[in-house]
Amino acid sequence: MRYTELAERSKSNQYHPRPNSEGAGRQKQAFHHSRTSLGAAGHLLHMGMVAAPLVIGELIMDTEKKWRAMRLVPVIGAIASEGIWTYRLAQDRRKDEEARAALRDCQEGCMART
Repeated sequence: MRYTELAERSKSNQYHPRPNSEGAGRQKQAFHHSRTSLGAAGHLLHMGMVAAPLVIGELIMDTEKKWRAMRLVPVIGAIASEGIWTYRLAQDRRKDEEARAALRDCQEGCMART
């Protein structure tokens, strides 16, 4: 008896999210990890930026040059990330245009048959 009472008590104390006024069907908000949405290139960029201080610390012995290189890592990483995003968006646009062209061709073929 004691264990079932404990289970019932903990069950009643669970968090029950309120339904969203806009869409009650959606249970939780999606979380976005930008480096994973960039695929392997984003992962490699992230790992390179994380490992950069270790590599810089081992390769560069001059303190002033070391800190200059450390300050450049986020700048280079941001530029590389923007480049990867631009490339990905260009690929997505090209695929969308190809799909639209194929749809137009299909629709024109269907209209010609009737």
